[in-house]
Amino acid sequence: MISASGYLLSIIIPTYNNAEFIADTLTSIHQGITDEVEIIIVNDGSTDQTEERINAFYREKKCDNIKLISQKNQGVAITRNVGLAHATGKYIGFVDSDDIVCPDYFTILLPKLKSGKYDIVEFNLTRDINKLYQNKSDTKNSLVQQEIILTDDNYAPLLPTFRAGQWHLMTKIFHRDVIGMDRFEEHRRYEDVIFCPFQYFKCRSILKIENKLYYYRLNDKSITENIIDSDADSIFFAMRKMYNYVNKNKAKRTVATLMIINCFLEGRKLLRKKKGYYRYSESMLNDIQNALACCDTKIVKKKIILKMKYPHIDRSISEIRYKIISGCKRLFFRKGF
Repeated sequence: MISASGYLLSIIIPTYNNAEFIADTLTSIHQGITDEVEIIIVNDGSTDQTEERINAFYREKKCDNIKLISQKNQGVAITRNVGLAHATGKYIGFVDSDDIVCPDYFTILLPKLKSGKYDIVEFNLTRDINKLYQNKSDTKNSLVQQEIILTDDNYAPLLPTFRAGQWHLMTKIFHRDVIGMDRFEEHRRYEDVIFCPFQYFKCRSILKIENKLYYYRLNDKSITENIIDSDADSIFFAMRKMYNYVNKNKAKRTVATLMIINCFLEGRKLLRKKKGYYRYSESMLNDIQNALACCDTKIVKKKIILKMKYPHIDRSISEIRYKIISGCKRLFFRKGF
């Protein structure tokens, strides 16, 4: 039931031009929803039939716990912030408007949230809908979970989480007091990488559910399929935010190092995909040096340390290799191979 302070859980759904999938997403959410949950849909200036499909869905399904907000297109980070501004739930979750949650999503999660024990409840996702969790009696499909308890300045229990570097926003339910006044960085992509790791540092108790409760749909509109020039900048921004944070919070240095290294590796990968080689800008080179200076190098592979210590060489070698390969391809093309 709804308490004086609001709902138990607010689910924020940002959407932009997802008319093809939005009804399927909403159908999956409403399979097990209760009146303890509010749904906040923020339409970010869609130019297709997204809003019409949403309205049609709710004409057939009368619900009092729905907020539909329409705005001009401002990007997903601002859209999520608008959702946060309207959320009243004790806990906050996010679902993308082309994805699917498992039939037992609320049946599994709501009892965990009612206990009030956890700052974050997380679970896994799958890119194969056939592997989405189904509640069956056999042990293969039973729920697997573990608690992560943080005490004083011991952040070692977070090492596996930060090593995995899976910062998907949609697989985490946050206590609103953990989020506090934090908001998503406006006009940045990879906003989950910029946002999520810092929430973990504010926790005392985390529940990790190993089962796949969320289906992440791969489509040609996704960020991973549409890399733009500024994507690497956003990843390096996340790295910069973390090393600045570590410089003020030394106790979290070892755990934070894993996130910093993941950002470095992901950033250089994006550069190579978009530019053809590790084309670091001068600001990126500066970020790499500052990041390395605050890292706990005892937990970093020497090969990675060398790449960070000598990024100019890393860039030059990759550029030479790129030019040789490109030249060979042009030569073979001219000769008709």
